[in-house]
Amino acid sequence: MSASLTDVSTHFEFGANWKDYSEKIDDEAIRHAEAGVLKLIPEEDIEGRTFLDIGSGSGLHSLAALRLGAKSVMAVDIDANSIETTRKVVAANWPGKNVEARLVSILDPQARDLGTFDIVYSWGVLHHTGAMWDAIDKAATHVAAGGQIVLAIYRKTPLCWAWKVEKKVFTNGGSFVRSLIRVPYIAGYKLRLLLTGNSPSKFIAEYTNQRGMNFYNDVDDWLGGYPYESATEQEIIDFMRTRGFEPELVLELHPKLGLFGTGCSEFRFRRTA
Repeated sequence: MSASLTDVSTHFEFGANWKDYSEKIDDEAIRHAEAGVLKLIPEEDIEGRTFLDIGSGSGLHSLAALRLGAKSVMAVDIDANSIETTRKVVAANWPGKNVEARLVSILDPQARDLGTFDIVYSWGVLHHTGAMWDAIDKAATHVAAGGQIVLAIYRKTPLCWAWKVEKKVFTNGGSFVRSLIRVPYIAGYKLRLLLTGNSPSKFIAEYTNQRGMNFYNDVDDWLGGYPYESATEQEIIDFMRTRGFEPELVLELHPKLGLFGTGCSEFRFRRTA
């Protein structure tokens, strides 16, 4: 395995983006994050269960799992800023001690020591590792017998090749280069909203409804999300079946060109073998 796959210096600085976003987290964002988790996992499946959050980012969804009744939560991330932010966000909103945050990549041999969990949750993370299939495989090894794994993976589109180039340029560019990409992207996004009869200001104001996120932080997360890989829904399902998992929930995206982004297909699998 190439050392660069676990070297945060080769990745977009997701942790800095999540640190900035964490300053915007409020009760409404937390409620929407809980709703986002419940869309994928029934509350009765979370209550009293152990929960591994791979790529915790801001820590918002680790917090959501705790508030929804998880017995314990282990949050891991490759980025020191993300781990610091996860600890800060959880400590500010959760009085319990049943949570731990560790600086480790799921690709690292040390990650084996994490053990197994009733629920493994990794939303929009493993396609940024530089070794997506290996990362999914390793994440699956942490699912206990009869347990579940929740994944959100970029859907493959005709423009994935172009986005991969853009993301590399954005990640390696300075503030001027990033502005040259970010400003027209946001302008184009708003124009598309107008042309489809939607209000850009209302869309941005209500963006927190999407898992508690923030529009502008998500723009940088998308434009800078490098490394970048994608897959079709069937590729993910077939891959997981060979590892003893059956799909219980698949939320597919409608086929599209991917002009403003690919979006994530969401899955919940249960270990059956």
